[in-house]
Amino acid sequence: MSIMETNSDLVEMLVKNDTMDNGFRPDNVMQRGNPKNRAIISSLLDHLLLKGSRIDGKENLEELFRLSKEGKSCLILMEHYSNFDYPLLYKLLEEQTEADPEEMYPIAGMKLTETDKRVSAFTNAYNKIVIYPNSYIEKEKDPEKKAQMKKESAPINIASVKALTQSKNSGKVILVFPAGTRVRPWSPDSRKGVREMYSYIKTFDYICFVGKNGNILPPHESDRMDMDIPVKDLIILTAEPVIKGKSYVKSLVENLPEDIDQKQYVVSKVMEHLFELHDKVEVKRLEELAKLKA
Repeated sequence: MSIMETNSDLVEMLVKNDTMDNGFRPDNVMQRGNPKNRAIISSLLDHLLLKGSRIDGKENLEELFRLSKEGKSCLILMEHYSNFDYPLLYKLLEEQTEADPEEMYPIAGMKLTETDKRVSAFTNAYNKIVIYPNSYIEKEKDPEKKAQMKKESAPINIASVKALTQSKNSGKVILVFPAGTRVRPWSPDSRKGVREMYSYIKTFDYICFVGKNGNILPPHESDRMDMDIPVKDLIILTAEPVIKGKSYVKSLVENLPEDIDQKQYVVSKVMEHLFELHDKVEVKRLEELAKLKA
C-alpha cells in the first residue's frame, strides 16, 4: 500500500495543517516550512528508520554550516532517490549534529507543490527556494502552452536567483540534487544530471558531497509520488570533507576540449562522484543490514 494509504490519518493531518500559499509568483519563491508538519513527518520516519541509521562524516557538515555562518557561500550536493531524502537529512542533522537544519534551503522544483495537495503538505513542511525548471517546460509539446510557460517562468526564476544569492551570502546553506529528479532504475536519463545545475555549482565558495544509501520510500514505477510505498531500511548518509567549490570546477574544466559541453560535463562528473561514493558505502551498508536481520 502507498504511503498515502498506510498513513491516511497522518496525511489528513498534514493537509489540514498545511496553510502554505502554493502560488508560483516572484514574491513567493522563498518559503518557510511548517514546524507542526515537520514533527509529524519526523515521527513517521522514526517508524521506518532501522537501528544504526546515521550520518557518517557529520563533522564535515558541521564545518560547512560553520563556514556559512562566517559569510562563505556553501553548497550541499546530495544524491536523490526518494521524496524522503531531504526530510531524512533534516532529521539526522537535527538529531545527530550541532548544525541547525533550519539554516538550510534546498532548491525545489514547482512539481513538488503542484502535483497533489498531499504531496504538497509533505514538501511544505520544510524551508525551500522554488524554481520553475527548464526541463519542465521542455516536456511541453504544445507550442502555445510552451511559450506561455516560458513567459511565466522568467520572472519567477529571476526572483529565485535573487533569493538564492541573498540566502547563500547571509548564512544559509543551499542544497541541490544534481540529478534534478529522483534516480530511478528504469529511467537511465535520471542518472545524467541536469545541465542547469552547473550555474549553482560554479558559484559557491565551498561544497560538501553527501551520498545516500538505503531507501525508505522507493519511487513507484508509475512516477506518481502519491503511489510511493514506504519500507523500513537502514539509511546511511555520507558527508565527505568540504572542498573549495571554484577550485573543484576549475580542476574539472582546465583541460576540457573545446567541443565538449562544459556545463553538462561538470554536472556529469558530479554525478559520477556521487555514484562512486554510493557504491563504496553500499557494500558496508548491506553487511550491517544483514546483521540486523540475522
